[in-house]
Amino acid sequence: MVKMQGIKLKFKSVEQMVNNHAIGLVVLTDELETRQLNIVCDEVSMFQLNLRSRYKEQIEEAESAEGNGKLFSTKYLLPEVLCSIIGYMTDVRMRVIIKNVVNGQYRAVIEDTITGTTFPVRATDGVLLTLASNYIPLYADETLWRYQSVPYSPNKQGIPIPVNALTTSMIEEALQNAIDREEYEVAQKLKDELERRKELDNNTTNNDNTNRTDL
Repeated sequence: MVKMQGIKLKFKSVEQMVNNHAIGLVVLTDELETRQLNIVCDEVSMFQLNLRSRYKEQIEEAESAEGNGKLFSTKYLLPEVLCSIIGYMTDVRMRVIIKNVVNGQYRAVIEDTITGTTFPVRATDGVLLTLASNYIPLYADETLWRYQSVPYSPNKQGIPIPVNALTTSMIEEALQNAIDREEYEVAQKLKDELERRKELDNNTTNNDNTNRTDL
């Protein structure tokens, strides 16, 4: 059996960006909720994650309430059904590991914990898979966690996002906003990140990005 390594994570929430409702922010914490990892997601992923988050909240509310209200169930949705089939018909044991971040996109793998075989997957889809099952845990690579995580902020206000975890379009928009506000130090950091990405593209390399700069 492959030795299990990494930081075990918990899904906390998915928050909608104030200035762009088509973009969300997935908040993951370690088990002790001391630090968090924030992953930008698209509108489709935000809807899918929110669907399961709301269902969990409904169940918790129903268990603490006297009434037996009718709840929407996610168990008949395709990801949940497929996870049930895999768990019933096979002995495969899996976990999702968020491995690195490249040009603003977190990358993950689904790992067979018996053989160590891995299958690449979008990080947000990996998170969704763990929510859809009751047996697939979520981990972060220890090096990634060390560089990309920030202290946990339960009040959900002013969540910091490392520059290298932003998409290129988000950096370009933030750069223009920083210039308009005459925040030249912030603008320089954003410009440096854009230049770094262009250099990586020109060199056609696939080096993992673990250098973090906070705004």
